[in-house]
Amino acid sequence: MTKLSERRTLTEQRRFRQAPRRTVVTAVAVIAITLAVVGISSGTVPSARSVPMSTSMPGAVDPPRECVGSRFATFGAIYDRVFDAVTPRLPAAVRSRSAEIKKAAHRDMERLRVSRLAVSSHPYDLGADENSPVMTYRDPISQWIVSKLIDVREGRAGEAIPVENLTLAQAVESAWLYMYVTVMIPASVAARSMPAIATIAGPLTVGALVSMPILLGVYGATQIYQAISKRLIDACIVSVTREQRDRAGRGVRDLRFAYPIPDVVKDISGQVMLADAQSCRPIGDLPLTRIATRTSDYLQSISTGAQRQRIRTATADLQRFMKSTTVPANLIPADPADFTVIEKALSMGLSQVPFVGGAPLDIVLGLNHNRNQKKDFADRVPLESLSVTKSLTAAYYAYGLATSMVEIAWRQGGMDPAAAVIDQLLPGLGVTPDMLPRTTGLVGAPNLYGLVVFHNVVRSLCLAEDSAVSHPRTSGERVPVTRARW
Repeated sequence: MTKLSERRTLTEQRRFRQAPRRTVVTAVAVIAITLAVVGISSGTVPSARSVPMSTSMPGAVDPPRECVGSRFATFGAIYDRVFDAVTPRLPAAVRSRSAEIKKAAHRDMERLRVSRLAVSSHPYDLGADENSPVMTYRDPISQWIVSKLIDVREGRAGEAIPVENLTLAQAVESAWLYMYVTVMIPASVAARSMPAIATIAGPLTVGALVSMPILLGVYGATQIYQAISKRLIDACIVSVTREQRDRAGRGVRDLRFAYPIPDVVKDISGQVMLADAQSCRPIGDLPLTRIATRTSDYLQSISTGAQRQRIRTATADLQRFMKSTTVPANLIPADPADFTVIEKALSMGLSQVPFVGGAPLDIVLGLNHNRNQKKDFADRVPLESLSVTKSLTAAYYAYGLATSMVEIAWRQGGMDPAAAVIDQLLPGLGVTPDMLPRTTGLVGAPNLYGLVVFHNVVRSLCLAEDSAVSHPRTSGERVPVTRARW
């Protein structure tokens, strides 16, 4: 038995020595996120104010520590917390080498670098606060676009971030981005493309019963992510020194990935900033005439001679048309992003109802939202003063309504293009349209995952020239918005 125990101990030591770097890093990420989420959900994580300054050894004064949330909780600090918690349960031979194992893990995490372009940041790390538009109008893709434009603007696009300095907030936001792109979007498109398969009763089909849990699952996962992201920001996850806090999310000095940034991206990033409710009006709130003027000025700057004069003439004609044409702005339904909780629940729950689910129902909900806001449906405004948000919302509903009308036409006797192709390739096979995926899922995808993303971006950013602050705050200042304070 003694020899067997010694052999097991030697095997365990060998496993610790031979653990691959990526395995160690992955384990740290999974354990850190799990412990943070479990601690928060169970109510065992104290608030930041409840953690006092600490000294670990009698007579020796440690640097002051602060218990921080996910914005400043680095993988290195979280690894120490997790490792110290499990060390007492390790075999004696492994415990004797705990300092060496911990040092090796930190060395591996320091050597493993991640490009900042591959990491999504929480809006707070971009300089936002709880009142910034980006906190309301965002999805994983638009948030990544906004954060990368700001990184390019501030010259950090090519930074290499050691996993040691990677924060839990960056890990959570990046993980959700990749999950959203690779799982959530395909699942949503598949649910909206689900064939009827067979009719159960009236308009209720097997396909609807299958797709509904998928859509509800995507919606539920989104709500869970938002709750976790917010709770982790405000939680007390790990205690760090001021030096550790300042290193959170920082790249390696004088080391950069050689990624060429397209000139058009550099140009755009130099013209935009993170919108602020007080000092920088979002692009989405600007009137169309302002956008037309800026576009014309840009086209004239890259043109010469007669072409420039033609652009100037076309711009004058467009401006006269927009000034003389009026539209009932309040008859444009409210954007779904501005729906109340009840309105969002109705939109999601009734999305699969034939004929009325989807865009038609959202239009009714949007108009009712305007009515509840006491907006006058008879009020007309010149097209030139219509906001970018109103125009994009109108385009969103127009595209969605057109897609719904096409789907209704196919249901009422027309043939879905997918079914038509199968019928031509395999005549006489007996395949009916109800047995094939509907193409409306793909047709509607550019509206849901293209136009909506663009809309969120223009509502989250503002033009740098509109900033009322003489020295705009950069994201590098990392404004403290958690409860933690020094």
